[in-house]
Amino acid sequence: MVGIREGRMPGGRGSTRASLVRRMVWGVCALAGGGQALAQPTLLCDVRQADVTRRVTARPTSDPYGVVSHDIDERFRFKAVVGAGPTGDAAYVKLYIYDMAVRGAPVLLHMTTHLPPWPVTHELPALTGWNHVYSSVLGRELVYGCAWQGDAP
Repeated sequence: MVGIREGRMPGGRGSTRASLVRRMVWGVCALAGGGQALAQPTLLCDVRQADVTRRVTARPTSDPYGVVSHDIDERFRFKAVVGAGPTGDAAYVKLYIYDMAVRGAPVLLHMTTHLPPWPVTHELPALTGWNHVYSSVLGRELVYGCAWQGDAP
């Protein structure tokens, strides 16, 4: 299961009241679900392009090919796959960045694999560090960082 949330960076040009309301709604939804929002082990990633930060979440799946990639301003695509082992626990994390602004798109720019054990701290970007990926078209930059939320496998 993968989710994405989009918003402007705090204090940036796009900080709006609507953004604050959206975050409050997410919080209320999390509480209404009995705290189930991140109760399952979850990969949490912040993906930045220009002045927009998106929050991408991914949970263990036994169907890595079914995981969708997320459009980042029609310039990049970001895909986070948490592969489930035989017991359903996370066995690996694979992150993919595709360039969508080049001829023959999508073109894979960056791929990384992380195997357990993972850092116990849940602060972003404890698992990956901040990664900077550049498009060959005008050198556009995408920055991402991920952390594992929940017990380390």
